[in-house]
Amino acid sequence: MNEPVNTTYWQITEFAEKVTENIDGSVHYNTVAKWFNKLETMGVHYVSRAAGEKIYDELDLEIGVFIHQKRAEKWRLDVIFENLPKYTETRPFPDEWEGESSPTLNYSEIEEAIIRKMSAKMQDQLIAAQKEIANTIEQVAMSKISSLLPQPKTEDEIRTERLNHALLQMKLNNKLEEAALDQWNKQPDHIRVRKVGFFRKEENYEEKDRFIRNYKNQNMERVLREELDIE
Repeated sequence: MNEPVNTTYWQITEFAEKVTENIDGSVHYNTVAKWFNKLETMGVHYVSRAAGEKIYDELDLEIGVFIHQKRAEKWRLDVIFENLPKYTETRPFPDEWEGESSPTLNYSEIEEAIIRKMSAKMQDQLIAAQKEIANTIEQVAMSKISSLLPQPKTEDEIRTERLNHALLQMKLNNKLEEAALDQWNKQPDHIRVRKVGFFRKEENYEEKDRFIRNYKNQNMERVLREELDIE
């Protein structure tokens, strides 16, 4: 069957976008390229070329949409490809067709493989560095290490530090609570008050709790710096 003269052609990235426009969802251009590469490998459908590059047209678009729809219906790809000519027109292969001279490169898979290899190499280097550091530490005299390391805290010092921390936390929380309530009381009525029925109003406790919680989160660092005199 002869193709129309004014057929619109797309390269793979543009073509994948056209497929996406005609389906419920989206599909990556690598996935679309794999579909049509497999169709050619199986001898089911030929993709046109221009200057050695694959170009896709309305017929290819119809096929791409069909494949996606059947995948959504849980069809296996091999079943879709084998039965494709029963459901839609396919493009015959030219007489001189001998197949691709080399497989199409999947740049996404290559990139992932490189990243995996680099990650594994970096992990090996990290483990080797950790072992070297451990060996170095073992070779240092214990007396010298003891002189460099800080002395461990006593039980009394640990208890005092925990108490001071708890008291500071309580003080900051109370300070923030008071400031938040003061700011809440300054809010307009349409924020602080909500209607209950037709004639009664009451304080909007849910909004109040949210307001106070947000105020504490936004001002905790500032109040802590003021308390500890940190600029």
